Amino acid sequence: MKRQDVMSILFTALIGFIGGGYLYVTHFSKLIQPDNVQTESQIGSFTIVGESYGSCGVDCPSFQILSDGSYRYQYAQSVGAVKSLKSGTVPLKLQRSVQDALSTDSLIVQSKTLSAPSCDQNSINYRYKIAFDGAEYLLDSCNTALDGNGDIWNSLVETWNYFETIKE
Repeated sequence: MKRQDVMSILFTALIGFIGGGYLYVTHFSKLIQPDNVQTESQIGSFTIVGESYGSCGVDCPSFQILSDGSYRYQYAQSVGAVKSLKSGTVPLKLQRSVQDALSTDSLIVQSKTLSAPSCDQNSINYRYKIAFDGAEYLLDSCNTALDGNGDIWNSLVETWNYFETIKE
């Protein structure tokens, strides 16, 4: 065999190997191990508007988070200062924490209005308007049955803590 024949055979084998690998990765591997990643339509859509009120007066911060992780955060650097507005995307870990905490059943229970408000007007209180899967819920640390040890509350506290770290 000539050197050109050997090179042609090796080149043909290499192209066959690359082509076979491509076909396996793009088509046949899905038959063996289907892709179980949630699509956007399977992930619940939500919007959260959080605001604090009480002893912070007119300087209370507020935020809005959309289900794609984008946010707007309004805050004052100091008492009486002009409010600043920041926007961006919350970290993926925080997005997942909030998504995992939200469920229709828990939102219905925790949005029930209390007969007697249970808050201290000399402290900072929180109000959340949550639009989740086509319904809107109002959670208030004073006026609703918000579970202070539940997943929703803990994820919202994490959200506030994140926003505290991004102030200029």
